[in-house]
Amino acid sequence: MEKIIIEEKQTKAVRCFMRSFALLFLAVTLWVTGLRERYMFLVLAGIIATVIFSISCIMNLSKASQKKPLITITFDGIIDGSSKNSIGMLSYQDIERFCIVKEDDAIGIIPRDEESFIKKLSPIKQQKALDNKNYEKPVFLLYVGNARDMSLEDIYTLLKKRLDDYRSLYD
Repeated sequence: MEKIIIEEKQTKAVRCFMRSFALLFLAVTLWVTGLRERYMFLVLAGIIATVIFSISCIMNLSKASQKKPLITITFDGIIDGSSKNSIGMLSYQDIERFCIVKEDDAIGIIPRDEESFIKKLSPIKQQKALDNKNYEKPVFLLYVGNARDMSLEDIYTLLKKRLDDYRSLYD
């Protein structure tokens, strides 16, 4: 089976691009107004602002055009890139089951042995897992609310099927 890459929507990057494009338009307007009125201060401010916002616009456009994988589902496990505290590669042999956490727009991962798996993580990720446990949530969450072209239920069904396929072969 091939790997499935679920991409993230780039709504934040697109918003930043639109904002920088609007500011670029205002900077050019300032520059042209300064030229028409023969006011050197406006011309200079317009040129500097145009250069700065042109660079910003190009950088934001490149960010908006990049495809960032939110989750990669392989036959051996899941590669999580859904948040800053994501756990990275998680093998299906460490997973007991999945569940849906509607209030967080996420898929919960219940590991087979929580304590030993939490100890393998970095201190920051251990703290996040313990916080989730204290709030009576699954230890690990895959935040899939901003997934492109797939709903929470679709991703859940796909993960569950891959876990069942893995278990039918290796358990």
